[in-house]
Amino acid sequence: SLGRSKVEAITHLVSASVPNLSKENVSVVDQNGNLLSSVNGGVEGRLSDAQLEHRIRLEDIYRSRITSLLSPIVGAGNINAQINLDIDFTRSEITEEIVDPNGNALRSEQSTSDKTMAAQAKGIPGAVANTPPAPADLNTQRSATGPNDELRSQSSSEVKNYEVSRTVSSTVNPTNIIRKINAAVLVRERTIMDPETGLPTTQKMTEGELLQIEKLVADAIGINKERGDSLTVSSAPFITELSEGVEIQWFEKPYMRSIINQAGLVLILAIVILGVVRPLLNRILIPISVPGMHGAAGSEDEIDIDQIEVGEGESLEDIKAKLKPKKASISAEMLDTANTYDDKVAVIRMIVSDEAGRVSNVFKSMMSRDIG
Repeated sequence: SLGRSKVEAITHLVSASVPNLSKENVSVVDQNGNLLSSVNGGVEGRLSDAQLEHRIRLEDIYRSRITSLLSPIVGAGNINAQINLDIDFTRSEITEEIVDPNGNALRSEQSTSDKTMAAQAKGIPGAVANTPPAPADLNTQRSATGPNDELRSQSSSEVKNYEVSRTVSSTVNPTNIIRKINAAVLVRERTIMDPETGLPTTQKMTEGELLQIEKLVADAIGINKERGDSLTVSSAPFITELSEGVEIQWFEKPYMRSIINQAGLVLILAIVILGVVRPLLNRILIPISVPGMHGAAGSEDEIDIDQIEVGEGESLEDIKAKLKPKKASISAEMLDTANTYDDKVAVIRMIVSDEAGRVSNVFKSMMSRDIG
């Protein structure tokens, strides 16, 4: 059968080929009318179908493990195992940022310093002292800061930036995780002969045998009790025949199949004998007819061959046209008038079909002479 990707490709191709046709309105079926395209469209529908297929495939793998493990012990067809898997399809992604307070690193540093000093004397040294002072008004007020006052100012600043150590991690948890396994194994009871009655009877398996089988299965499929997995192993007789009281139709009984097969074989043999063997025997065993009797019997219905005029170069169709309405017999002279090899073969076939007995007797006489 076609895979899901191929079916989706056919759906998209058809929807793209027809204008205004959405892919939801396109259905793909097989030669038996089974629907191949998914009814649930979209990404979620495809994911759910894929998850279901994944679960079924895993359960089949676990089941085949159990069957292949226990078949050599209990025999093929004497075991039935069922698996139920609880699978987590959740997809999660975790991003963490961790800050380390003890792992600081200096990122940048900035320092600022300001200083202010007193003003220095200016001009030519001694020039002012040698110049007489100019007359000036008496000023009783004096500046708060005289020329000899000292002006000193100093400021300093420092800025440091530290980088905090941090760790960013992103974790994507895996999907399709098996969270729980539930398994049940049913083993068929042994069939033994009863020494007293001589009839077949069933025998249950012992507790030790069941525990051994349980241990083998648990190790084969990975049963984990801490996870909550469960495993059940038991034995019981298998019912292979219909229960009493159930009435079946006469044509459904087992012996009817053999009767139908034999009847069909007899019918085929009868058809072969009546349709092939009998006509062949009739052609071989017909006695040679007496010429006088043949002439007497055929004088009324047949016309002498001399009465038919065969022209030179006439075809086989012309000869047939002359023979059919008059019901004349076919002579060997017609072989000379046939133009081609196919026409001669056709004339011989007509002779054999009209006088099969004579032809068979001729062959018998030829064979008897060769044998003798």
